[in-house]
Amino acid sequence: MPAYVKQDFLEFINLDIDTILGQLQKGYTRDRYASQLTSQTITWERAIPIIQNELRKFLAINPNSNRWFVLLEYPLYRLRSRIDLVILCPSAIVVIEMKVGADSYLSADISQADCYALDLRDFHDESHKRTIIPALWCTDAKDSKIHCEITPGIVSPINKIGNNGLQELLSVVSELSSPTPIKPDKWNNSPYKPVPNVIEAATHIFAGHDVRSITQADADNLNEAARCLLDIILNAKVNSEHALVFLTGVPGSGKTLAGLQVVHDAIGTDKGEKGDIVYLSGNTPLVIVLREALAQDLFKRNKSRGQRSNIGKIRRSVRARIQHIIDFLQEELLKKNENPPHEHVIVFDEAQRVWDMNQGKKKFDRKASEPELILELMGRHEDWCVCICLIGGGQEINSGEEGISGWASALNKMTEMHKMKWSIYGPQEILAGGITTGELAFGDLPDGTVFQVEDDLRLCTSMRCFRSVNVNEWVNNVLEGNISEAANNALNLGEYPLMITRSIESAKNWLKQNGRGDRRYGLVGTSGARRLRAVGLGVTLSATEDIAIAHWYLQEKGDIRSSYALEVLANEYTCQGLELDFIGLCWGLDLVWNPEISTWEHFRLSGHRWQSVQQNYLKRFIKNKYRVLLTRAREGLIIFIPAGDEEDLTRPPQKYDNTANYLIDCGAKVL
Repeated sequence: MPAYVKQDFLEFINLDIDTILGQLQKGYTRDRYASQLTSQTITWERAIPIIQNELRKFLAINPNSNRWFVLLEYPLYRLRSRIDLVILCPSAIVVIEMKVGADSYLSADISQADCYALDLRDFHDESHKRTIIPALWCTDAKDSKIHCEITPGIVSPINKIGNNGLQELLSVVSELSSPTPIKPDKWNNSPYKPVPNVIEAATHIFAGHDVRSITQADADNLNEAARCLLDIILNAKVNSEHALVFLTGVPGSGKTLAGLQVVHDAIGTDKGEKGDIVYLSGNTPLVIVLREALAQDLFKRNKSRGQRSNIGKIRRSVRARIQHIIDFLQEELLKKNENPPHEHVIVFDEAQRVWDMNQGKKKFDRKASEPELILELMGRHEDWCVCICLIGGGQEINSGEEGISGWASALNKMTEMHKMKWSIYGPQEILAGGITTGELAFGDLPDGTVFQVEDDLRLCTSMRCFRSVNVNEWVNNVLEGNISEAANNALNLGEYPLMITRSIESAKNWLKQNGRGDRRYGLVGTSGARRLRAVGLGVTLSATEDIAIAHWYLQEKGDIRSSYALEVLANEYTCQGLELDFIGLCWGLDLVWNPEISTWEHFRLSGHRWQSVQQNYLKRFIKNKYRVLLTRAREGLIIFIPAGDEEDLTRPPQKYDNTANYLIDCGAKVL
């Protein structure tokens, strides 16, 4: 989407203010920012003469710059914001956050300017590999801090410019050169294809924006998958059908995003009546963070529109739309009647992690598995219902997780009359197994059951690691012991850094250096890596601490409760389904590479000794824990492996060394 105003320097300094304001007001109206018209207009009435005056003085010294361009209010829809001022010269993009009347540089404003620059670098086609120079312009500040040494092709450190600093910054920019000059028209109309994290995506969708505006155009078939699910819901409603639907995807491919889009759109299009569709997950941290993020976002949006709202009431409203599967089942099972649930449609995330009957009996005194209970409850609807199961493979981390086959088993246990009610939709991979199911398969279908193949319900491209589509393949090869294949994958990770260090302080410093702007970083480690305590990493984020989880993922830099503090580790239970931009994975001795037999060994700490794990299903859980953690980072990963201690039998240096050397052989670069 182009800027509200675009003029070359000479045109801009000669335009009257009212003409420029008129163009800005058209932009606000176009983008439905009517509530901001008055406040923004007042700000620009003060800002425009200042910009014009600074550019006049610069042109007097640099007359050859008259064909540089000024852009006002350039939209960045991923951030739901607009860049105040962009200056395009042939060799660089100057991104300016302008604070009229400000005399000091606030950290929040510095971060915002940095965010704009990083967003352009990552998601704006014509800015990729260009020199981008972020700046915070406080018009009443006396001092400026300009970085004269600017490396071509990167985002420079933030510049702080005071009342006369713009001229100085542009003078530095005028010394730069580029073999391929920036074309202003092409840049202004360049595709902007952001990849939001799951929290950004959820808030964006529930604010009324379509998934197409916040995902890459080449992000597999996510749009088609969401549309296909909505069509199945409508078809079931019209034709009085009971539909069991499977959407499969590799880690980070957007399954949760597609599910949330369906919940939102089904309400807005009447394909699901109001209150007739719900998003469910057994992932407690994901539910907690989604609920709080959506509630806080709606509260802020209401406040910006001048509407009074009650955060408690908003939270209760969000809880009705985003529910935990345990709460959903408990409420329905406690009823003394055989009535169906209120909802005709459920979207069940991570549906491969359903509890089997034994685990359900042990934990909740249930008499059947979760798939059996869900299908029985939803099957009570006499008219129609849809159960949408979002399936990802290779991330089962608990005993009693039944997998995809649990759904087939539940169907097969039904009476013949009830079996015939259900039609099944999904990709062919559900039946045969494949990369989007972690090679797990559905199992035998009941005789006479209709299975309709829907190839659009298969997401095989990870959007999480938007800098490289090969991260999942690297992780798979590392965990399968395929050294040469992993090393080859590492050569093709593009701009995704994959680092390793033996120093926790070096890991923390790397995270801080890379986590510019609002890029979120944090430390993770498996629940079995219990001797990390010896290096000061003994505090772990618990899945039972609702408030602590929300703070860890949502609070800003400077808050000791946030992931940015690098004090508390998230484990596989508190980060599955969620993600950070940069991850520091702290490796333990629960998974150790043995070079003598070229395989992984699996351990658990019992008392003061490590015991070898022999059961294959437990080995799979340990390996999957690392799979979860290795695939949480969107932009870069650093692995910390402790040095160990010869005097501590629980921390033998050789075992740490063997794993570190293996990962280096697999392509991780030593920091």
